[in-house]
Formats: sequence, structure tokens, C-alpha cells
Amino acid sequence: MNERISHRRVRTQPLTTVLIRASSAELITDIERLAVVAGVDTATISPQADAPPAILTLTEEAGATRSVLASFNELFQPEFAGQQVSVSPRSHPADLLELFVAAGATQRGIIIGVVAAHGGAGATVLAAMLARQLGQEGSVSLVDLDPLSAGYGILLSLPETGKRWADVTKEKGTLLPGRLVDSLPLWQDVHVLCGDQRGSVPADRTGINVASAVSQVSSVTVADLPRHALLKSSPIHEAVSWLDHLVLVTRPDIASLAQARGTLPLLPSTIPHTVVIAGVKSVGQAEDAAHQLEVETCPLRFERTFDGDIAHGMTPGDRLRSGSARDIRRIATRVTA
Repeated sequence: MNERISHRRVRTQPLTTVLIRASSAELITDIERLAVVAGVDTATISPQADAPPAILTLTEEAGATRSVLASFNELFQPEFAGQQVSVSPRSHPADLLELFVAAGATQRGIIIGVVAAHGGAGATVLAAMLARQLGQEGSVSLVDLDPLSAGYGILLSLPETGKRWADVTKEKGTLLPGRLVDSLPLWQDVHVLCGDQRGSVPADRTGINVASAVSQVSSVTVADLPRHALLKSSPIHEAVSWLDHLVLVTRPDIASLAQARGTLPLLPSTIPHTVVIAGVKSVGQAEDAAHQLEVETCPLRFERTFDGDIAHGMTPGDRLRSGSARDIRRIATRVTA
């Protein structure tokens, strides 16, 4: 199947991903089990009923044993227009799973990118807090796409169980979104994909392909991007083009704002973005930074006890009544508007 990422946005009108036109209970059960693994939604009607629109339609094949004729909606997969392929869920499940992945790639949830204007800006902390806040409203995943990252193990007190980048990159064959997300460690209702001592995301298209799969079964995916992603020469620059919102993080000191001023022209004009001034002591300090950058900004206050909190096992966002908690709620509302 084509490995290119679909840039299609989430549909505003409901459309079934997989429509099953069958009467055999055994056949329907076989298909639905595989659909759960692939993370795609299904609807079932009788073969004689009028078929509502769907991305992939599976019609029970007459005179065959537990097989279906698969056909794609030409609006979503024009290369398959008018074609049908016979598939047996029981004897050739991998073929059906590959069709499911192709169908799922035509839809995705919101993808929010977070990138630092300079080292030490606080982008990783913001990405984690943002994912945690959004996780209260739906399924959210946090993906670390920085090949030089040390991982989130200590910062988020992640359990040792669950797959990291080293595990994901070893897998061969079709990438199944539902199975992938379910295999990731869970932190505060957020599925987290990051590196560990064995390594981080490879510095190639692997991260793009995996993040795309994650977004197919997540209402929101927060991508922690490396700074070089903003450069057109970067191997993951494509990831920036399919973001729904981009957050640029900087600090309020003079040197940091100078870095941010130089980075602002790299932000794509076609993608909504928010500039966050992290580590400010007051909203007024953020407003002063906004004046210097000549852009609208959002503040993100960090408690003076933050480093000590992390050292004692607390994670970003644990202090629910803090200034940073109020700030992150405002940022979350802005980036998903």
C-alpha cells in the first residue's frame, strides 16, 4: 500500500470508514475483530439494502466461503476506483488489515505540533501539559519526534511496560494504528510514544509514518517536534505541513526573544500558530515579550518548585490550582478552536 500520508482533514459530515454488506454472522464477526485491531470504525447492513457512503465497502461474495469483495470510494482512493478485490478475512487476514490501514489513512484527528525557538525553551513540558489537558476531553496521544531526545521516562514517571521507539521501529509489516496506540505506555489518560536508553525516533521518515498512524485513532495527537523540523531541508519537514496548529515556545529574556524573532519567519503562513512565552513570572511579562516580537502571545508560568516537584516524582500538570494550570487551559482552548 502507498506509504504517503493522507493530508485530508477530519470530515465535518459523518462517513463510515468500513461498510460491511453481509448476512453471515461468522463473516461479520471475523471482519469486526480485524477492524478493532486496525482501529477503524465499521457499520453493517444486509447485502440487499441500499449502501450509504463509506470509504471502504466489503460485500459478501455470493457462492464463496467467508469472503468479501472490497471496493474503495473513489473520492478517497481514486487509484482503486471501479476496482474490486476478493478477500477472505479468515484465510488472508493480513490482506484485509492492509485495506483497513489504507482506509484509515484517509481520516485523522487533530494534530498539534510544539516546537522550541531555542534550547531550554520548555517545549517538552508544554507538550506534555497540553496533551494532559486535552486528554480530559478525548483520546490523546503524545509523540516525541526529536531524534536527540532522551525520552519522557523520568519527566512523566512512565511505567517500564509499553513500547518505546526502539520497539516500534523493530516491527515489520503493516502498521496497525489501533494495536500501536494500545501498546504504548499510558500517562494521565495520554498514550505516549517516546524513546529510552535504547534510542529515540530515527532521523528519517519513520516518525512521520508512525505519527500518521497514531493520529488515525486519536482525537488529538500532540507532536513534540525538533527545531530543525521548520527547515525545508529537514527529513521531517513534511510533518509541519499537515499540522492543524503549531505552537512556538520561547523564554522572555532578550537572547531567547532574539532567537524567536529569527524563527518566526519559518512558521508556515497557511497553518494557525500560537507563540507561547514560557517561564514568565506574570502575564505582564508575556505582554512585554509580545510587544517586542510584534505578535500575539500566550503566557505559561512555571512554579518555582517545578524542578523539585519532578525530582520528587511529580509530573507536569500535577498542581491543578497553579498559574501554569490556568495558562495551559487557555492554550488548549486556543489550539483546538
